Amino acid sequence: MRRQSERRTERLLGDFLNSQGWDERKPPLGNLYIQNEYRDAPDLFDALSTASKSGKAHGVPEAVLVDTESRMPLAVIEAKANITAIEDAVEEARGYGSALLAAGFCPVAIGIAGTDESEFDLQVWKWTGENWSPVTYDGHPINWIPNQTDLRLLTVTGGPTEVRPTIPPIEILAQRADEINRLLREARIKDEYRPAVVAATMLALWHSKGAIRRDPRYILRDINDSCRDAYLKAGKPELAQSVRVDEANNALKRKVRRIAVILKRLNVTVLTAEHDYLGQLYETFFRYTGGNSIGQYFTPRHIARLMVDVCEVSERDIILDPACGSGGFLVACMDRILRETRASRTQMVDIVKAHLLGFEDEPITAALCVANMIFRGDGSTGITKADCLTSREFPSDTASVGLMNPPFPHKKTDTPIEAFVDKALEGLKARGKLAVIMPTGLLVKPSTWRDSLLEKHTLHAVCQLPDELFQPFASATTSFVLLEKGVPHNPQRKTTFVRLAYDGFSLHKNIRVERGLDQTPQVLDVLLNSSDEPGFAGTAHIHPGMEWGAGAYIKPAEQTEDELKQAVDVLVRRLAAFYTRYAPEIVGQRQAIERGEIEQVSYRDIVSSMKRRNAMDISGASNEVGGNFDMYYGLSEIESRKDIPPGKTLIISPREGYNGCYGWLDFHTVLRPPFITVARTGSIGEAFVQLEPCAPNSDCLVLLPRHAMAVSELFLVASAIRGERWRYNYGRKITPERLAPVRIPAATVLQDYAAELCKRYEVVIASSLAPVEEKGSSGFRAGGGFGE
Repeated sequence: MRRQSERRTERLLGDFLNSQGWDERKPPLGNLYIQNEYRDAPDLFDALSTASKSGKAHGVPEAVLVDTESRMPLAVIEAKANITAIEDAVEEARGYGSALLAAGFCPVAIGIAGTDESEFDLQVWKWTGENWSPVTYDGHPINWIPNQTDLRLLTVTGGPTEVRPTIPPIEILAQRADEINRLLREARIKDEYRPAVVAATMLALWHSKGAIRRDPRYILRDINDSCRDAYLKAGKPELAQSVRVDEANNALKRKVRRIAVILKRLNVTVLTAEHDYLGQLYETFFRYTGGNSIGQYFTPRHIARLMVDVCEVSERDIILDPACGSGGFLVACMDRILRETRASRTQMVDIVKAHLLGFEDEPITAALCVANMIFRGDGSTGITKADCLTSREFPSDTASVGLMNPPFPHKKTDTPIEAFVDKALEGLKARGKLAVIMPTGLLVKPSTWRDSLLEKHTLHAVCQLPDELFQPFASATTSFVLLEKGVPHNPQRKTTFVRLAYDGFSLHKNIRVERGLDQTPQVLDVLLNSSDEPGFAGTAHIHPGMEWGAGAYIKPAEQTEDELKQAVDVLVRRLAAFYTRYAPEIVGQRQAIERGEIEQVSYRDIVSSMKRRNAMDISGASNEVGGNFDMYYGLSEIESRKDIPPGKTLIISPREGYNGCYGWLDFHTVLRPPFITVARTGSIGEAFVQLEPCAPNSDCLVLLPRHAMAVSELFLVASAIRGERWRYNYGRKITPERLAPVRIPAATVLQDYAAELCKRYEVVIASSLAPVEEKGSSGFRAGGGFGE
């Protein structure tokens, strides 16, 4: 029975460590020595071998936490199964700690007692140089195990005994959110109600300082009572019923106990103005596990922070978000004010009350936003549960800064984004700044609305955001726009355009995790100071009728030799894969052409004279696509392929694999190669060299060389086009005019590399066709080939 209790205590300890991002593996892979494992570390073994001589510890400690880099001990832990033995656990941990102190180390001592998740005690102690003193937060002893960064500070001799809770790594939050989502699913809570359950439990824990009862008979009632009290105290009685739990749900009574434990491990009971656990967990909960169940896409906090910094928000500003969601922009403003002024909690309460204005008409989300304000102040804030477009409480000519990610319409009957932008500008006073996220289509399609904005307001900057920013639940490409109210746009001044391609996050298994290059500091510098850098930033004189997309005004960057070589290699390999995969079909089409069953034509010969003139009107320099190719849209007859039966004709569509091959259909005409196809939809910007007669559909552009070009040169052109794919998306589609400025690589070393690669793969492709090629057929080169 005793061993079972010890195992439960070990699980409790593991839960604490996991919640703060500790790696529970044994060093050198992880941070944790369990019991006798530390004997593998000679310094620790020598120091702890004398620990029992202190008279305060016996045997070996439960665990030792070591630094990932230095392998120095950061904490020694003693655990007891019975909660009443907490003093013994602390005393023994300090005994082991004293032995390590004598050996020249300076770890903290941690005692933990209990086996049940809701009945435990945990204390953290630090040697001050004179005695052991409890580690505190806001003057109160902490009851969590600090993370590695915090322990490094605590173990500095003479360092602080005060620690501040930190947000766990995003991976840990994702794991916890996934577990919470599973528990709510098991409790049969519908998607749309899960955020309310999480927020209610979190707010109740915070408001009651963790004092809600864990007994299933009372826990749901205690959560609702505590939430109601929190909203009443904040002066928001109308929201008291928006965030609550169903007290009649017996399954939830059992599951919510574990949810409360998870949230408590994340330190929600000690949140203050400097923390956004609610927003962080809420965003994580939606984005990575539960889905977007209430139809909103929340702005990632690092983007909100960037937009707030661009507006240079200060404690003097009145800040307005007309579609505030759970308060991400308002929280980012408070974070900046805290960084810039080091305001006290009392000062932050005053700022929250008087300087932050938000409107949100979705009840649950509005209640969550107020909860965010409660965590940072007392909740008596300018958050209004109302539609900003119709509310009588909406201010006019009041705010100095506006920040907004308006709801994107999904149906024609939805409110257009333009209405929200106009409303936000109405709320600003003269010369107020507005930073607003917009879909690319709204910035690039012809618009009298954009022109009307320029008549009254100044367009300072446009920042294109990462393509996957709102994935996996929304794929819209977006930018944020910076406007100044009440100053008509002067076309003589330059507007800044910048592209944030890398924000320090990447999509991994539908989770945006922190890794990779982060350009946000450079983007902020460009937006504040303006500069031109090919491929990254540019400036332009904007007149009515011009688009606002960053892709139109940032000059192409010179692609490196290695980038172009890699792109050529990818394209040639994909072509080879196409020949390997479809060798029988390729030979079959060639034979059908020879028999006259499929007509092979020059595209210039079958397009109308008007289309030929339009193609010739597209111009460019001798080293640009526009100066070397006639560009046409693909065949309109096969815009829709679903009604065309299978056949022998190669169809090219906006696909990424197999050189753009859609399949083989019963179609009467193919275009004579070689030429380049570029996907306008689907895998936008994918460019392929076509060496077989084929029928590209109208979702592709067809680039016909105006003069003789080696196939290897076509591969270099296609590689250059692929390098500029970032400029094009569903909002800013590829057109001949937009493709014309792409530069063609001219370096001899690249041409030689492409030619040699083509020569090597010609053998591979010919070998793929040989087994199915009939004697006397036209052969590989007759299909276009790599022939120079």
